[in-house]
Amino acid sequence: MTSASTAPSSGDRCPVCHEPTAAETRWWTLRSRHRTSEGEVEYCVGGCGCLVVLVDGEMVKCLRGVVRADGPGL
Repeated sequence: MTSASTAPSSGDRCPVCHEPTAAETRWWTLRSRHRTSEGEVEYCVGGCGCLVVLVDGEMVKCLRGVVRADGPGL
């Protein structure tokens, strides 16, 4: 998962919630990365508002985003 990639086309869908994401939307944004006793933990937010938690690059938790009136959110 690339933290600063953008969706290449308007037909792309989030792999977590399967919602379409606009081409100009940032696909995944790294919000936090730190080392723990379990390994390197990363928290990333998708362009649709989904949150994923990765440990050493493996997804261990995903939360579907909630769309608010003012745009995507958690």
